[in-house]
Amino acid sequence: MLSKGALRLLALATCVLTTEASAAEVTAQDVQVIGRAISFKEGRKRGTMSLAIVYVAGSARSQGEMRAAIDVLGTGLKVGDSVFRGVAVEQSSFASAAGYDGVFTTSDVDQNRLRNALNGRGVPCFTLDAQQVRNGACTIVVRSRPAVSISISADNAAAAGVRFATAFLMMVREI
Repeated sequence: MLSKGALRLLALATCVLTTEASAAEVTAQDVQVIGRAISFKEGRKRGTMSLAIVYVAGSARSQGEMRAAIDVLGTGLKVGDSVFRGVAVEQSSFASAAGYDGVFTTSDVDQNRLRNALNGRGVPCFTLDAQQVRNGACTIVVRSRPAVSISISADNAAAAGVRFATAFLMMVREI
């Protein structure tokens, strides 16, 4: 029989492992879907594009997702006619999305701060968490498993000053 201390340690280890497992959800296909979606943004540039990976330093889950996204992007991920480079940005120092071509947010970000950083900047925000879009913080939620799914909030896109081609809007679901 295990002591109470051993049981607590086992429970803590299980929580940490579960958090790390859920944090590793970001896949190459997710990032490729984000890259393709950015290619439909009106007025986008071509070539090398920067993707801010916004994370929360105090959250192991958020840090795990950031690391997974940075690992996928490596020194640059080619998607279509663009190469995406990831820039890890701790949310406390993310005052504005200006200067980035896109933003990918991880779990546990402060959605009010995120909304303020995106407001009117013309930079689309992507997430794997539909609640961030429903709450008005992010523009698009992407999922690549079990099938590719892209949902957009037209209201959030308008607030951020982001417009997408009609062909893209016909392929996605409004959330």
